[in-house]
Formats: sequence, structure tokens, C-alpha cells
Amino acid sequence: MGRIPALDGLRAIAIAMVIGYHVDKNIVPAGHWGVPLFFVLSGFVITSSICAEVDRTGRLDLGSFYRKRLLRLYPAVLAVCVAMLAVGTTWSLVLPTLGGYANYARIGGLGLGRLTHTWFIAVIIHFYLLWPLVMRLIPARHRTKVIGGLALTAVVWRAIAIGVMSPGWVYNATDTNVAGLLVGSYLAVAAPGNWRSAGWSIPGILGLMLLPVFGDAGRGVFWGGFLALALAAMAVQYARTGPAWLEGRILLRVAEVSFGLYLWHYVFVRSDIALWVAVVSTAAATVASWWLVEQPVLRWDARLRARTRDSESFGPTTANTGSGKMEDV
Repeated sequence: MGRIPALDGLRAIAIAMVIGYHVDKNIVPAGHWGVPLFFVLSGFVITSSICAEVDRTGRLDLGSFYRKRLLRLYPAVLAVCVAMLAVGTTWSLVLPTLGGYANYARIGGLGLGRLTHTWFIAVIIHFYLLWPLVMRLIPARHRTKVIGGLALTAVVWRAIAIGVMSPGWVYNATDTNVAGLLVGSYLAVAAPGNWRSAGWSIPGILGLMLLPVFGDAGRGVFWGGFLALALAAMAVQYARTGPAWLEGRILLRVAEVSFGLYLWHYVFVRSDIALWVAVVSTAAATVASWWLVEQPVLRWDARLRARTRDSESFGPTTANTGSGKMEDV
């Protein structure tokens, strides 16, 4: 799949929304809308990547797929968990994060403290584990119909769940949050069309997230999620047209370190320290995570894969470490 920098810019906007929500819910009451935006974006990128590989090679290398996601997610997550253990967090609160079930631990009533935000990572992990297996079963010629049907089913189930399941389940469970991921997946296989006129969707979602009606109180937080989902879908369609303003250097840099930024900001924002100290600490930890954990692991993997290719071809070793970037995560 060709790289679309504007999608990275959209990723930066999503993380900014979530951070604003965590810093002050009174100012950004619906900043959690950054989560469905990220889900739609992730579904789109992952499904596009899977389809591109299958169309190019005729198969999906599950081992490579899982290895890439494991190395992209877990080293940074492990670093945060080790840091939390070092400051006295118990294993009972760390294990749900490492085990990829933090969302269901929250539903079960376990307070995860400064690791609460890792419920989102659990949903992503579940999607990464299961979606490639589903995609292998879908014939290429039926992708649009099948994935569209799955996306519609997921959206309908979320609507039903609002009435029959607990609020905690609706907010945290994988089966209710997969709606955004599958909507993004559908966008990846549907005809794109011309969505440049949908640029208003991004300022629209940014403006509406400031309205208290879509915040924590009442059912507005759940029913408003469908509005967020629609705006997120339009925003992704708009971003894939490559608008220049979403490719700004600052947005792309934030997107590049967005995973570490997401992991570390909540740890410090929820600590008993001044906000400016939390901001400085988050920036320092994010940079350290990028340069000392995430990038070295990706470079190591790139070298290992290059050596493997060279040995299989019996040719000279010309390892290319690349940039360590993984645009499809």
C-alpha cells in the first residue's frame, strides 16, 4: 500500500483529542471521540495493508503480520509496565495490560489506575489477532460485500448493546468497539470516490467534542459515538485524498511518536504532580521510548529480516535497516 502522509496527520489529531480529554474533561468533554477516529483509521490502514499483500503475493504471511505488530506494540508497553512496577504498582494491575485484556478487566471492576488507558490497546490487540484470520477466508471479489456486511452488523450490535449491556461494557468491550475498526476496513475495500469536499468533517468533530452533551453524563456519550463514527469515516476518506495541511511537519512528527505519547501521557497526567511537570515528563518519556525502545527494536527486526532474505537467496549480505517506520500500524 502506498504511504498516505495525511493519514498520519489525522492520527496526530486523534491523539491530541484524547490527551485533551484526559487533561481536562471540563474543557474537552468529548475528546474521547479521538478513540473512534483512531479505530476507523486503524481499520482502514490494516485492511489496506492486508489486501495489498494478498493481491501482490496471493497469500497473507501471518507470521510476518503478527511479528510486526508484536514488535511495534509490546516493547513500548513493556517499558511502561516496568516503570509502573518500579514505582509500586502491583502485578495484578500490570498483568491485564501485558495480557491484552485490560478492557475486560475494567468491565469486571478492576481499577487499573495509571494503566487504565491500556483498555484501548487491548481492543487493538484483539483486532490484530483475529482480523487477519477472517480476511484469509474472504475471497477478493467478495471483500466489499462481506466486510460491508460485517461493519453494518457491528454498528447495529453497538446500538443494541447500548440498551441491553452495561455502560462499562459498551465503552470498553471489543465487540462494541469493533464497529469503528470494521467501518475503516470497509473504507479500505470500497470505491474511494472524491471526498475532498468532506474536509469540514475534521473541524466538525473537533468542534463537537467541546459540547458537554457528548461527554460522560447520560446516554449522549454512547449515542453521540455514532456521530463520531460517521465524522471519523468522512475524515479518513478526506485524508486519503492527500490534503497538504494534514501533511504538516508538526503533525507528522507527533504521529510518528503517537504510540509512546499515548502510553506515557496518562501515566503522568494521572500522577499527583503539576500539569507542567506532567507535560515535560510526557515529552521526555515519549522521546526516550522512541529512540531507546521502539526504533532500536524495529531496526533490529529490519536487519534480521534482511539477513534472512540474503541467506535464503545465497547472495551477498546487503542489510537495509531502513527508517524503522511501520506505516501500516
